[in-house]
Amino acid sequence: MAERMVVLAAAFGIMTLFDWYLLRKKMTKQEKAVYFILLFISLYLGFDYAINKNWADIYDVINPVFGGVAKAIDDYLNVK
Repeated sequence: MAERMVVLAAAFGIMTLFDWYLLRKKMTKQEKAVYFILLFISLYLGFDYAINKNWADIYDVINPVFGGVAKAIDDYLNVK
C-alpha cells in the first residue's frame, strides 16, 4: 500500500507542478471548475486503487446506464 501511495503522490505532485502556471494565469473559472472536478475524481479513484478497497468505480456508474445497450450490441455482433 505504501508503494502505491508514493506512486500516486509523485504522479499528482508532478501533475500539479506542471499545471500550476495554467491554474494561475490562463484558465477561466469554468475551466478551473472542470479541472478540479476531474482532479477530485482522479484522487478518489487513485485512493481507491491505493488502499485496494471495493468502492464504487466508473464501471459501477456506467454499467446501469449503458449495460443493456452494450450487451445488445455485443449479442448482435457475436457470431455463434
